[in-house]
Amino acid sequence: MGDFPIKRGLTAQEIDEFVQNFDHHDPRFGQDPYPVLQRMVRECPIKHSSNYGGFWVFTGFEQVRWGYQNYELLSSVSVSVPSGQGNPRPMIPVEIDPPLHSKYRSLLAPVFAPARIGALETEIRAICTDLIDSFIEKGECEFITQLAQPLPTRMFVKMLGIPPDEADTFKHWNHAILHGVADDPDGTKRAATGQAARSRLRELLELRKRQRSDDIISILIDSEVDGESLDDEHLLDIAYLLFLAGLDTVQGAVGFQFAFLASHPEHRDRLVADPPLIPEAIEELLRWESVVIAGRVATHDFEYEGFTFKKGDRVVLVDRAADRDPRAFDDPDAVNFDRTGMRHVAFAVGPHRCVGSHLARLEMKVVHEEMHRRIPDYRLKEGTVVTTHGGNVAGLDELWLEWRN
Repeated sequence: MGDFPIKRGLTAQEIDEFVQNFDHHDPRFGQDPYPVLQRMVRECPIKHSSNYGGFWVFTGFEQVRWGYQNYELLSSVSVSVPSGQGNPRPMIPVEIDPPLHSKYRSLLAPVFAPARIGALETEIRAICTDLIDSFIEKGECEFITQLAQPLPTRMFVKMLGIPPDEADTFKHWNHAILHGVADDPDGTKRAATGQAARSRLRELLELRKRQRSDDIISILIDSEVDGESLDDEHLLDIAYLLFLAGLDTVQGAVGFQFAFLASHPEHRDRLVADPPLIPEAIEELLRWESVVIAGRVATHDFEYEGFTFKKGDRVVLVDRAADRDPRAFDDPDAVNFDRTGMRHVAFAVGPHRCVGSHLARLEMKVVHEEMHRRIPDYRLKEGTVVTTHGGNVAGLDELWLEWRN
């Protein structure tokens, strides 16, 4: 279960409804997904839903891993167009498959390599310290808008070369595209939002072509695939993916982590007393709440575990269910910082494993270190509840914390 106070719980009828016809964009599911995912992963790790024109749902750990690894059968190509990611072209490299995928991913690998990301720790810590300074004396904060959201947003817009004063605009666009499905079933609004974001990225691309800077867009402009420079559209395909993927996942993950810790002081106090435990604790918390649901498309007819899949069938891989599969983890709904043999799928597996995982881990590590050093006794603010949302990337709407000064 969520293991923290939630805004509302699903009725038994609603749980049955979502098990039979899964809908991760429905706000009701987003507010309390756990009983649905718990039922599905135990009773039907592969299930078909009739919503949004029909799609398959993989919730079991082995089924999700299989889906990620078998790109020849379940492709990432053009997944976003029918599911409404606001972009008229495939996002590179996540929506192309090997061997072409490998060529484009190799452009990003050096940018997100451990050594290059590690060099950013001082800057990340300075941003985190500045944000904590803004609320520590108040004895309370709304954790999402005051820390979980602005820290990765500030860092990522800088890396992408977006002016700092446009961070809020890009964050708004990001949220509208990823979480606007329920209110925009035909995708019209999301397409318009995506066009606005892509247009602004195009302007930044033109600026960088005239004057390079130390950012990802500048690096990509000077990169080559098979001895040829990337054209503008391919550059924008990559920049659009980074914009969409880089502004929501860390916020969602760290929000859930602090909601749990604020509700479980025995776990919080272990991190306060033993800071070197933080990296291992983050891995367990990522397993406990993985936040991502990824999409794939069947490349041709095939059978898997007794089910027949037709060419063009859409499949969603539910990381946040797979990482609580009792067939893969003992007592999966419990957070255990001493768990060994960790192999969660929070960052996916296979060729499309998250290229930004080193940056995400570092940002989460810094937030935990600074919060547990400076505000060791935080807790949920009395009288408040945690409000959450679902979608392709789950997250918290609000998380009020308080502490003694």
